[in-house]
Amino acid sequence: MPDIDPVETAEWRDAFLALADSHGPARARAMLDELARLARRQRIGWQPELATPYVNTIAAEDQPAFPGDLAMEERLGSLMRWNALAMVVRANQAYGELGGHIASYASA
Repeated sequence: MPDIDPVETAEWRDAFLALADSHGPARARAMLDELARLARRQRIGWQPELATPYVNTIAAEDQPAFPGDLAMEERLGSLMRWNALAMVVRANQAYGELGGHIASYASA
């Protein structure tokens, strides 16, 4: 959204920076919290932009080798999924009204 009043925006920015400089970050955070409460109360529908860089991101080329046995872990995952399927099938054979994963709304 374009800034329709850059002078007013600069005044607000300067006031906030002066507050942070003179009273510290805790007071600046308290003021931002209060403004967020006011926005909610007035039903402004504002939320802060949350596009921050990932702190713990490691580039693929910098990652160490996988420490486990990837083939074994994939096989175990397949066995666990198969076991879950077998339990649902067995339950449906005994009690058809149960539904379960196979007879869910999504598969209808």
